[in-house]
Amino acid sequence: MSDYDIIVVGGGPAGSTTAEHAARNGVSVLVLERREIIGEPVMCGEFMPDTSEMKVTFPKVSDMDELFDVPESLISRRMDLFRMIAPSGRYWDVRFAGYTTDRDRFDRFLSEKARKAGAEIRTSVRVTGVEGNEVITEEGRLSAKVVVGADGPLSTVARSLGFPRNKDMYPAVTGQAEGDFPPVMEMHFGSIAPGAYAWVLPKGHGANVGVGFSPKLADGRLIDHYANFLKRRGLTVTTRTVGKLVPSNGPIARTASESALVVGDAAGHVMAVNGGGIPIAMICGRIAGRAAASHVRDGTPLKEYEQEWRRQVAKPLHTAVNTKRMATMFMGTSRRTEWAMGVVGARRMGKMIRLRPVFP
Repeated sequence: MSDYDIIVVGGGPAGSTTAEHAARNGVSVLVLERREIIGEPVMCGEFMPDTSEMKVTFPKVSDMDELFDVPESLISRRMDLFRMIAPSGRYWDVRFAGYTTDRDRFDRFLSEKARKAGAEIRTSVRVTGVEGNEVITEEGRLSAKVVVGADGPLSTVARSLGFPRNKDMYPAVTGQAEGDFPPVMEMHFGSIAPGAYAWVLPKGHGANVGVGFSPKLADGRLIDHYANFLKRRGLTVTTRTVGKLVPSNGPIARTASESALVVGDAAGHVMAVNGGGIPIAMICGRIAGRAAASHVRDGTPLKEYEQEWRRQVAKPLHTAVNTKRMATMFMGTSRRTEWAMGVVGARRMGKMIRLRPVFP
């Protein structure tokens, strides 16, 4: 007999949303999170597109208003302008609605929703492997009818069960800067962040700032690029710098087996053009939770999870991958980056952000 119907490894947005929607459907759910406090440390840009934008980007996803309904207290700063900045300082403004949040509080909000739905949450639990339907932790073994890997880009669940690995991940670092910032979201391209971009995302107080880069295209260490960006932009960071790996090659080829599935960063559910993963994690997490519960209750094959998330979001995600590959090809140097951004222009940059084909 299984200890739980479903065990979710990872308590971020993908794991918590999966747990919530599985528990809503009447099955027993356990979430295992390695960190002591869910959401800490913050390791992302803390930006969320407005629901109106996500409806444009992912038109096949239904009931977005319910999925992305968050209390006003979690919205740090609303903005409607992306500023795309070339190496020379020339920029193009793109209208795009979104907001920054405090990611630690945001993640705990999602975790609490899962708990209220009936899921059990355990923190400070390190999962070291999965064998069949058994999840191995440093404290012992637990069994489940379905195991869900929501444990990030280097997923232990995926590795243990033979799922494909994320490819071409790029490292990124971030911190919180002090100061007053206008309501403009900055994205800096070129040698400051080869193969990716640097960002300044204003919050209610200060801003989230960071740099990502492609190790294949960059010389030196990421932390040095970060320090150079802070100096050039005149920023003072008041928090510890933290880093993560960002999948940039689109979804992995297989995300479900007979008794397990992977979701979120573990599945490559990331928008390749900007590294954004929270919205996709929540969209696919809802699908994963419902599919896992249906499998437990009715024996529905878990492959239906993969079929459904691909139906809803695969096309925009693959468009983003193709756009990123094209951008990488044309942005090898600062001069080429400047030229390419001029050719693309603000209108096409807006299409890029919304995961639409840039050309024609």
